[in-house]
Amino acid sequence: MSRLVYSIIALVSLMIGSHAWASDHADPMELLLRQPQEGAITDLFVFPVLADESPAFPYDRNAGLPLHDTLADIVRQPLDDDQQKQIDSLVFILCVRRQLTDSTKLKLEPYTYRIKVDLDSTVEFPTQKDLESDREKRLMRPMIPDGHHHHNDDAADLGVVEAFARYGGKISEPTTIHEDLTIEFRLDNQAVLKSVNFDGVGSAAVKAAWKKKDKRLVATSGVFDDPFIFPGFFGTNVVGIAIRIPLDLFPREKLDLLIWATSHKGGTRIDHVGRSLRTQNPRFDCLNTLEPSEHVAALLQERKHPSLMRDIALQFNVTSYFAFREWDFVPDVMCYSTRYPVGFPNGRLLTDDVAAILAQHGDTLLYELSFQDRKGGWPRTSTNDRSADPNTPGAFEPTFPYLLAPHPDSAQPGPRHLTWANFLKIIGIVVLFIAILIFTHWAFARWYHRRKLRRRYL
Repeated sequence: MSRLVYSIIALVSLMIGSHAWASDHADPMELLLRQPQEGAITDLFVFPVLADESPAFPYDRNAGLPLHDTLADIVRQPLDDDQQKQIDSLVFILCVRRQLTDSTKLKLEPYTYRIKVDLDSTVEFPTQKDLESDREKRLMRPMIPDGHHHHNDDAADLGVVEAFARYGGKISEPTTIHEDLTIEFRLDNQAVLKSVNFDGVGSAAVKAAWKKKDKRLVATSGVFDDPFIFPGFFGTNVVGIAIRIPLDLFPREKLDLLIWATSHKGGTRIDHVGRSLRTQNPRFDCLNTLEPSEHVAALLQERKHPSLMRDIALQFNVTSYFAFREWDFVPDVMCYSTRYPVGFPNGRLLTDDVAAILAQHGDTLLYELSFQDRKGGWPRTSTNDRSADPNTPGAFEPTFPYLLAPHPDSAQPGPRHLTWANFLKIIGIVVLFIAILIFTHWAFARWYHRRKLRRRYL
């Protein structure tokens, strides 16, 4: 009986909605695999570079990954004034169309891709004093009564140390997040950049430089090796869009930024990415079509009034995918400050192993899945599968756009199908379901007819 119940639930799940499962690298993921993936965003990278195009002051991690002291590598010493002055430009890289192996069949022209930047929201970053205070609080923290958090309709107030570890900083006013600068890209079906447009109150200098064809401001696109450190995507390509913006084109040189990206088809918003590997969790699927300023309210509403799919999943204890965590109620944006060394979660470098970093703090889904494909070997590969330098595993190109050359085209693998045995079982379930409906309809009609006859003879 339980098998029948689970099978019916699976069938209903397929019919309820096609966006039940989502991923930052596979988002939104359709259960029926019917939709094209050109609108699906895979990755967003943001990092500063020096005048010679090399990454500027990347953070040097002291602790090993993924298992180490949870509070290790949290506090970063600010860059001094001289170091900050050496930062020449910011690089933004947006990747779309996951698991691409045949670039001749791309259909990119209907889509628009946008990178959005909030230039003036207040973001807090932890100090050594905050870290020491957090350690003391952890030792003195009382146990929360079992089940207490299930009845709390408010978002948990994360401390600045935890907020940085999970999200790259503590956003003071989440409901006021807005885009001061929007960069819009259109591509043709060969992944060649057709147009770049700038909008927003912070776009004047960038727009003027683009119009004047300032050689320091450059954008490009194309098919590249997938930079995501994840064995399941080794050997495949993505469509990459990259832009380098000189720092002096921003309203001020010392920047605390909130960054996110969206994809659109016509007037429909399709996908969203902010902090890496956030919306890959199915519990965040509701965020894909909302603005970051609406995220916290939407998550609180979803916890209080869960969707049918999520409610069914929780009833069957699928909590690892669908249960909210107390730290979830934060807008999905990437935090980056030029005042601190770059490296996830402060921006994101191409070499950041984000699955391993986030696993340390509770987001373990992608880290676990990275062991699923044997292409990563054992112990788990922690660098990209290709390298621009034969002496340095996982090295990327030293100059813009930094991404590696694509793998040669090959036939695009089709979606995985059910075995014939299980396909026949699904057909059997559908037939049984229809038979039950027909039988109940017939039984009710027969009962109603006999009841009318009985009344006629009384």
